[in-house]
Amino acid sequence: MTNEKPPKLRSFFLSRLLSNLLQVLLGLVVLVLLFSLLSRHGYPYLVGVSVVVSNSMEPAVRPWDMVVYARTGFTVGDVVIYCVTPSYCVVHRVVDIVNFSTVNGDTTMVVTKGDNAEAVDSPLPVDKVVGRVVLVAPRELWIPLLLLLIAIALRDMVKAPVVGYSQVIAFSITVLLLASVYATAPRLINPEPVPVPVFNLAGVYVNYEACTLIIRYTDTLVLSSAQVHVNSTSATVLSIKDRELVAEPDHSLLSRAYETGLPLEVKVEAELNGVARLSGRYRVLIGGYDPVVNVSGNNLLVYNPNCYPVRVNVSMRYLANGAWYWSNTTIMVEGFSQAVLQAPEYAEEAYALVYWFKQGEARWTGTPLKTR
Repeated sequence: MTNEKPPKLRSFFLSRLLSNLLQVLLGLVVLVLLFSLLSRHGYPYLVGVSVVVSNSMEPAVRPWDMVVYARTGFTVGDVVIYCVTPSYCVVHRVVDIVNFSTVNGDTTMVVTKGDNAEAVDSPLPVDKVVGRVVLVAPRELWIPLLLLLIAIALRDMVKAPVVGYSQVIAFSITVLLLASVYATAPRLINPEPVPVPVFNLAGVYVNYEACTLIIRYTDTLVLSSAQVHVNSTSATVLSIKDRELVAEPDHSLLSRAYETGLPLEVKVEAELNGVARLSGRYRVLIGGYDPVVNVSGNNLLVYNPNCYPVRVNVSMRYLANGAWYWSNTTIMVEGFSQAVLQAPEYAEEAYALVYWFKQGEARWTGTPLKTR
C-alpha cells in the first residue's frame, strides 16, 4: 500500500497553489501601482514603480526598464524621480543640491541631469522630488513576467464559467499598467526655431556682509568672461569661480529694493569656453535690518546695520522760549555706519521721531532727546 497521492489530486493541489500565488502576486502588483499613482498626486506612499520610455539615462536605465522608487532621502549621485505633472514624470540623476538664502527664508534646489543628456534640467525645489530609485528591473525580466501572469489569469478566465476574481485582477492590472506607462511618456515636442540660448542659473543670493551677489550656475562649461546688470545698471564682476560668479551692484539699488520691497532684476551674459554666448535672468529680493536708534547725552545716534545705505527721516519737536517747534531732516546713513544729530542748543526739551521704509512699509520709533 502506498501513501502517494493520485495524479489528479496532485495536479489539483498544484493548480490551486499556483492560483493562490498568482492572486497574491497580482494583488501586490496592484498595490504597488496604486502607491505609484498616489505618489504623483502628493499623497503618502511607501514604494512606487515607473516605466522609463526615453534613452536619457542610458546605459544605467534603458527604455522600457522599470524603476522602483522609495520615499527616502537622497544626495548627489543618486537617481531620483520627479513629476512635472501627475501624468509626466522624469527619472534623472542628481548632479547638484544648492542651498541659498532669500528674504523669505532658506531655499534648497535640486539640479538633475540624464546620464545620456547634454544639458542639465532646470533647478527644482527639493520637495518636488517624489522619491529615490532603489531598484531597476530590466525590460527582459519584468515584461515577460507580466505577460505570463496576465496569460495565466486569462487562462483561468476562459476556464471559469463566470467572471471571477482573477478576471477582475487581470483587467485592473492591465489598466494600471497602461496608466503607469502613460505617466512617464514624454510629451510631444513641436519643432520650433531655437531662441537665444538661456544661461542655466541655479540661484542668486546676497552676501549681506559684503553687499555682493553670489550667482550660481549649473553648466559644465567654464566661464571665460561675464557681464552682470542689475536693474539695467552694470555691476562690477569681482570674481569668476568654479560654477560661481561674484558681482557687486550699485549699493543704491540695494537701498531702493530694501525700501520698496521690489525684487532686483539680475541679468547675466557670459562667454562659456569662448565658444558659446549665453544669457540668463533672475529676480532676487533684498532683506535687511531696521536702523538702531539710541541716545547719548543730547545726541541722537542712528546706526545702520546693513551693508547698503538706508534713508531715514528725523523729525524733532523741541521747546524754546515757551513755544514748541518742529524741525525735519532727511539723511542717508551709509552701510555699517552711524549718523549723529543734536537737538538745538537753546532747546529746553526735545523729542525725536525717526522714520524709514522697509519692504514698502513705513516704520518709525520715537525717543526723548533732551529733558529738563
